[in-house]
Amino acid sequence: MQISLRHSLFRILLGGIVITVSLILVSVWNGTTSLVQNSLDKEITVSKGVFRNVIEERAKILGTVVNLSSTHFDTISQMLRDQSQESVATTKSFLESMQGRTRADWVAYVTVTGKVVASVPDYMEYGSDFPQRGRALLSPFEDYTSGFMIVDGTLFHVVVAPVKMPRAVGYSVSGFAINNRFLKALSGITQGEIIVHTTKDITDKPLALATSLSPSNAQRILEEGRSQLSWLDFLAGNQRSFVSRRLNLEDMAMDGLPVELTLAIDVSEQYDGFAKLLLTIVTISLLAILVSMLFVMFLSRRVSRPVSRLMKAVNRIADGEYDQTLPNDSRLTEIANLSRAFTTMQHSLKNREERIRFQAQHDMLTGLYNRNYMEQLVADRLAGGVPFQVLGITIPGFRAINDLYGYANGDKVLQVVSERLCRWQGVAARLSGGEVLFIAEAPLTTLQLETLQHILEQPVEVELVAIPVKVAFATIDCPADANSAEELFRKINIVTDEQTQSGHWLMRYDQELENRYLRRLSIITELKHCLQSEQSELSMVYQPKVALRERQVCSMEALIRWNSKVLGFVPPDEFIGIAEQAGLVEQVTSWVMNQTIRDIVSFRAQGYDFTVAMNLSTQDIQNAELLNRMHELLNVAGLQPGDLELEITESDLVSDASVAIENIRQLNSAGFRFAIDDFGTGYSSLAYLKDLPVHTIKIDKSFVLKLATDKNDQQIVKTVLSLAHIFGLSVVAEGVEDDTTLALLADWGCDIAQGYYISKPVAAPVLLEWLDSTPYNTQPQQGTS
Repeated sequence: MQISLRHSLFRILLGGIVITVSLILVSVWNGTTSLVQNSLDKEITVSKGVFRNVIEERAKILGTVVNLSSTHFDTISQMLRDQSQESVATTKSFLESMQGRTRADWVAYVTVTGKVVASVPDYMEYGSDFPQRGRALLSPFEDYTSGFMIVDGTLFHVVVAPVKMPRAVGYSVSGFAINNRFLKALSGITQGEIIVHTTKDITDKPLALATSLSPSNAQRILEEGRSQLSWLDFLAGNQRSFVSRRLNLEDMAMDGLPVELTLAIDVSEQYDGFAKLLLTIVTISLLAILVSMLFVMFLSRRVSRPVSRLMKAVNRIADGEYDQTLPNDSRLTEIANLSRAFTTMQHSLKNREERIRFQAQHDMLTGLYNRNYMEQLVADRLAGGVPFQVLGITIPGFRAINDLYGYANGDKVLQVVSERLCRWQGVAARLSGGEVLFIAEAPLTTLQLETLQHILEQPVEVELVAIPVKVAFATIDCPADANSAEELFRKINIVTDEQTQSGHWLMRYDQELENRYLRRLSIITELKHCLQSEQSELSMVYQPKVALRERQVCSMEALIRWNSKVLGFVPPDEFIGIAEQAGLVEQVTSWVMNQTIRDIVSFRAQGYDFTVAMNLSTQDIQNAELLNRMHELLNVAGLQPGDLELEITESDLVSDASVAIENIRQLNSAGFRFAIDDFGTGYSSLAYLKDLPVHTIKIDKSFVLKLATDKNDQQIVKTVLSLAHIFGLSVVAEGVEDDTTLALLADWGCDIAQGYYISKPVAAPVLLEWLDSTPYNTQPQQGTS
């Protein structure tokens, strides 16, 4: 809810006065409370001292009188020893006389065994046991002892003196009641009210036994139990308000009694003083509020009028009117400064709006338009119905430029290329990184695109360094290929992705590109689903390898197959590469690894001891954690590292030679054997042979399929065999599909052959059947099933 300036000023002043008054009241209340509490603490100390002194003096006087009486009456001894009815009557008479002399409220005689002989008044019957607490005072060695007892519901101060003839034959007991009369007399000295009451341990609430107040007031004080000053008493207007504290008298032998002493102080006078002070403060506050209202009325008239005019001007600024003149005729300095501040703000807003509009439409690094602007431009042109060509320009090696020359120089390359592009007629926008979208005024021919490529690929000189630049173009015709901005950007990505893989400098959109792109997306989606929940779609097949010298099966190559419920059969060459690009190859390899090890265990159970070769991808050979997990699985299955041969391609070595070689060496030291697959199709494999701990090379099938008729292939194979023998390596020829090829390889010294002529890749159950019937098979070892 909005309020006016006048109301705001009034609230501020009123709030200040209220806060000030509240602080004064709190300060006064805290001071009064502290004063009363300190006074109460002093009263308690004084009352405790007075009470102790009165008790001690009374004990001394009474002890002397009782002691003298006990030592000068011979009849006492006789009465305590006789204890006949006549003697008891005489004893009571003697006690009454003694009570009159000592002015005690209660006297009694007790035997040395703690039996009551006589009691005046008759609180205790003849022959009864003296209370347990009183027995602690019966001492034959002291002239007298004193303490507190509860007799007949009354708290007594008791003095006990032994009757000696000359040995102690009994005890004389005198007690003074701590009653209303005594407490009233003590209250006159302490200036506080004293209450004797029960403890909460024996009742739900304390009950007054004796008090210097009226019983009702005493009970109310005990039930309230207020030890601090209370605002409620003050606000309720109580006639008499008390603050009470318990007297701590444990050092006077009262500890253990079910009674307590409480001191109550009347604080009515303090409340009266506080009420007068409060009235004065409230009166002053009301006067201050009245004065503030008058002041606000005067001040608001001087302030509200120019502020109101400024507000109207500001509202016009908010509507976008940045060229108006603001009023600046107020005599108040603050209002004049506010008007000048609004004028400055008006110019700043205008400049900022222009800058924001530019930033919203442009890329700040290159000065080209950005994606948002280009999306709107494409939508507008498509709505106009005029055909146009969209050119997607990428710098394929832009990341390498950043890594090699630094990000600052990479930014400089982008800026220079953008400046060159802007010299052509059209609209350009930077999408991200090194990707630019360009719409020419007229469609560009292939010759024009070659010219543009030549211009953009001129080296960029930065600090005497010429940075080479390469560009690639992807073209889309609108609206023939795309009829919306969203579709355009999606298809540009498709063409650029295909262009990155193919390496062509110019690629035009066609439906086949999108089909291949959608195919890759489908494979990624279904492969993820398969690895997570439908692993039954995956299977393993095994292709035998035959040792040519013995003409017997010596190994198997494990190959994965994927028969998708949605896509049907997907060739490994297709989905393995896509899995590597999508980051799924580790999951695929983990599945292959687990299934292959389980199958090896099954082969061993059938009595076959041939090894199984498993392919590892580029990412696998660099994944030390995956390779360590493979070693652990072999140990759990009870297999040796030599039971599993690992095949890697030449490209796996070239991509990151240092990491690959280090991992291979570690696994080789653990007992694993390695083979280089597809030998002869890589880059510089021969350079790695002298450093790699590999045992086998596999001649690629492209050199073996036509070996029987192709002289060039024959020369290459002979060269590889000679080289392998020099390095002491075993050679596997894959792709053997006829007997002639098999015979040639055997004559040239090839160690192992693999191909469809021997057997196609088959599932494990079919493989076992083939092993039973093939002439290349060795019989299972004896003693196995």
